[in-house]
Amino acid sequence: MPPLPDYPEALEAATAPAWNRTPVFEVDLPDAHDHVLAEPLVADRDLPPFNRSAMDGYAIRHKDLASDTTVPCTGFIAAGSTEATSTPEGSCIRIATGAPVPADLDTVIPHELSDRGSPVTFTTVVEQGNAIHRRGSDAEAGDVLCAAGTKLRSVELGLAAMTGRASLRVHQPARIAIVSSGDEIVPVESKPEDHQVRNSNLTMIRDLVQRMGGVVVSECWVPDEPEQTMAAITNDDVDMIITIGGISAGERDAFRDPIESIATISPVRGVAMQPGRPVWVTGTGDQNRLRPIISLPGNPVSALSTCCLFVWPIMRMLHGMSAQLPWTIGRLGSEAQRNPIRRRFRPACLDSDGTLHIPRWQGSGDLVHAARSAGLMDIDSGTEPVSGGTPVRWLPWP
Repeated sequence: MPPLPDYPEALEAATAPAWNRTPVFEVDLPDAHDHVLAEPLVADRDLPPFNRSAMDGYAIRHKDLASDTTVPCTGFIAAGSTEATSTPEGSCIRIATGAPVPADLDTVIPHELSDRGSPVTFTTVVEQGNAIHRRGSDAEAGDVLCAAGTKLRSVELGLAAMTGRASLRVHQPARIAIVSSGDEIVPVESKPEDHQVRNSNLTMIRDLVQRMGGVVVSECWVPDEPEQTMAAITNDDVDMIITIGGISAGERDAFRDPIESIATISPVRGVAMQPGRPVWVTGTGDQNRLRPIISLPGNPVSALSTCCLFVWPIMRMLHGMSAQLPWTIGRLGSEAQRNPIRRRFRPACLDSDGTLHIPRWQGSGDLVHAARSAGLMDIDSGTEPVSGGTPVRWLPWP
């Protein structure tokens, strides 16, 4: 059997297929938050569309300050003003923030640099062009303000409104089916026997999927039985199927054979990582509609880690986004152990001093230690521990 790939190699394989993107639809601007643009957002005019004053103060010709810093003030320009104004040479005009600066004036001096008198005396000489927000300095008409694949947040919605867009074309959130397995699993509300566990994985993965931008339209538990398993994973009305458990090498791991029987591609079948080694990424369909099936291990920390490391980048692709996850660099607060042959992804806590530490754990079945963690820390394989103070990669939770 060939060695399992390291995570970077496995991720490259998992994101190489042309996974079918979700449909595009038109959404009204007030409802567009957290959707993903399906087309570029383009400036319909110069931004700003005129030379605007960036401060309350006085508009003046800078050359007039060379001979005298006390000049008469001839009037006032308000924001939104359309009246033509004439300011004689050797004088200034009061101006409000956001008001249009007349073409023959080239400098704005804020009120606080004057005595606000009449005539007005300026206490400081500023540079030419001061406090003028020049037409087109933010963007010119036709410039792309947000590329297709941008997730819409408050600022992007403000830009859309600025360009006159009352609605936007966006990707439909991915429709997800989650199928949990295991004869030892019982519903959350039941009282389990000593040999049983409540279905915490389904609750956890459902929430993660929703935080990643997906919509869970189907969720179920199936026993370790091939016929029921096959029926659960052949849902044609979804964009992605996530299975939990049932993919290890045990005799009762019922997902393996049904998935193999319907998979048309199998880019990932196990990864040299801890936890999460048994994770699978397969797909059904053809080049016209290639749908991912992501099979997560059943231990809760393994399911948590692999959902972030494989479901998240592929869901981004379904939404027309880059598969790139928001990894960041932190600093290790205390020594961390390596695995000699496998990369480790461990829930890590962010301390008050900004450093990261890995809490003690009892293995991939121990979800308790992940409570209050900030994200996953990436620790490459090796025999020597990673020293405190070392820069490390970590991925905040969605």
